[in-house]
Amino acid sequence: MSTFWLSIIIGALSLDTSIAFQMLFSQPIFACTLIGWALGDPLTGMQIGALMQLLWINVAPMGATMFPEGNVASMVVAAITVREAAPVMEESVFTIAFIIGVAVSITGAWLTVLDRNLNGKILQYALKAAQTAGLKRIMALDVLSILIYFLLMSALAFAAITCGEALIESFPETLLAWNKKVSLVKPAIWGVGIALSIRFLAQAWRQQHAK
Repeated sequence: MSTFWLSIIIGALSLDTSIAFQMLFSQPIFACTLIGWALGDPLTGMQIGALMQLLWINVAPMGATMFPEGNVASMVVAAITVREAAPVMEESVFTIAFIIGVAVSITGAWLTVLDRNLNGKILQYALKAAQTAGLKRIMALDVLSILIYFLLMSALAFAAITCGEALIESFPETLLAWNKKVSLVKPAIWGVGIALSIRFLAQAWRQQHAK
């Protein structure tokens, strides 16, 4: 599958985060498995999805809060890892993919703020259309709002995957040499993810029993 179509899938799944649907399709455990399946390796996709899910489990994309785009980042990590991870340098590829994923989550947060600002302007046009009962115009503005976010996340995914794969393919010998040196990166991330999950569950338990 080409990077273009892969980015389109990521952009479509990202809509589920807060823009539309909200049926948990964008959650890493599901989305990364789907990305892996599309690339012929659903098992690796599911493993990465489970790992990334633990990291983002306490992120709640609600209200006007600024939150890292962990779902898009997770899908990018899965895409790069599945497409580029040869057994002899699997750990190095995952490490590069994870670093890029962190950058994607931060960039995605800023793009989400940009999208909200654009939506504020679109809302003004929608309110004017509502005053004249312009239902078709309201629907068109609603579709435009969804399309903007879709294009922003698709473009972000395309740029991240392209840059990540170019970096990996440009320095194969370096990645091969560093494979053993970064072998503890993934276990360390698992540890952090499990710790965050325990903390999240503990907080939820305390809030439930404080009522």
